Amino acid sequence: DCPPGQRLQRTESLRTFFGGAEANVSVLLSQLGVPVRYVTALPDNPIAQAAIDSLKSFGTDTRFIHRSGERIGIYFTENGNSIRPSKVIYDLSPSSFSILTPGTIDWNKVFDGASHFHWTGISAALTQNAADVCREALQIAKQKGLTISADMNYRSTLWNYGRHPSEIMPELLGYCDIITGDIDTADTY
Repeated sequence: DCPPGQRLQRTESLRTFFGGAEANVSVLLSQLGVPVRYVTALPDNPIAQAAIDSLKSFGTDTRFIHRSGERIGIYFTENGNSIRPSKVIYDLSPSSFSILTPGTIDWNKVFDGASHFHWTGISAALTQNAADVCREALQIAKQKGLTISADMNYRSTLWNYGRHPSEIMPELLGYCDIITGDIDTADTY
């Protein structure tokens, strides 16, 4: 995150925060007293451990985070002002999550005792493998009778692996009981 009013290419410092679409939802629910398990893949390094420690500090259960790969996905925010809009630059591939493959996470164990599963379109946008992992999780969540929610969360700059969102997202959203998003995203998917 750039200091207010500064451009990324001109700033000499950045503020860091651990977050992301699903992580932000897990922290909010944890703060509201809802038991939450956060599932992702992160490398086994001090930066990823700091992210896990941050999630834990808000009461989020992190025991199902898979440790693999070499990179944590990051994004940079350039805050807008009255003249120019905010800008986000993503650096998410090849992050640990983007290289996950189906069968890596034991979704039956993750969902044991759970009642809900929430995911976002950002996860499916990263790679075909990530979309396949989303499908795997959704199929098992549906089999176990969980309420499934999705935030469509379309980011055009993330769909770079040769598939259009309309080829992936309708099937994945078909597993969902609750879907949030805007009209433009619905038209894209």
